[in-house]
Amino acid sequence: MAPRVLRKPCYALAEICTRWGVTEADLANFAISGELTLSVVVAGLPIEDGEVEEVDDGHFVDIPHRRYRFTGTLDLWPQHAWGVIMNGAETVMAFKVEAGQYRSVRASNDDAPGFMVPRERLVMRHAELERFEAAQAAAVETAQAVPTPAAPAGRRGAPPRYDWDAFWCELAVMLQVEGMPPTQAAVIRRMEAWFAERGQFPDPSTVKRKVALLWRHHAEALARPAA
Repeated sequence: MAPRVLRKPCYALAEICTRWGVTEADLANFAISGELTLSVVVAGLPIEDGEVEEVDDGHFVDIPHRRYRFTGTLDLWPQHAWGVIMNGAETVMAFKVEAGQYRSVRASNDDAPGFMVPRERLVMRHAELERFEAAQAAAVETAQAVPTPAAPAGRRGAPPRYDWDAFWCELAVMLQVEGMPPTQAAVIRRMEAWFAERGQFPDPSTVKRKVALLWRHHAEALARPAA
C-alpha cells in the first residue's frame, strides 16, 4: 500500500477552506489585511528582479538586476490576492518581495502586459500555511491566558483595532473624490490623520509601507503606454 502524502508544496483554496472551516471571502479578507500571503504557480514566466531607490521625496526609480524566465511559486501582493478571489481573475504586473526590491512581469512587444491570475490558480505555500496556523494558535493561547483588560472609565466596547479593510476603502474614496496627492508623504499624513480621527494609532512604519505599495503601483500605471 502506497504511503499517504502528508505534506504538499502548496495547497489550493478549496483545501484551505475545508481545513480551516472558512470561506474564500474570509481568505480574501485575511490577504488584504496582510495577515496571510497567497501565491500562484507559474512556468517559464518572464521576470525582472531589481531594487527600488528613492531619488526624491515620494519619487522612486527601479534599478534592474536580473531578467530571466521563472518557474515555481510567486507570492501576490495583498490587493492582487483580494482582487483575484473577489473578481475571479486579476492582471498582475508585479509580485510580492521584500521591501526595497521589486519583481515584475517582463513582457515583450508581442505579449500582453501583465500576467492574468485566475482564482483557480491561487495556492498557499506549505510554509505559509504552517506560519498562519501557528499565529492563530498563539493568538488563541494568549486570549485564554491573559484576562481582557477593563475598558477605561467613560469608554465602552472592545479596544480599537486597525481596520485595514476600511483603510483601503478610505484610500479608494479619497483618490476618487480628491485625486492623488502630490507626494507620498502627503498620503501618509492624510491616512495617519484618518486613523487619529478614529482614535487609532498604528505603527507609522506600517502606514508608510502600505502607502508606498499604493504609490509605486500608481506610478507604474502612469508609466504604462496608452492603449
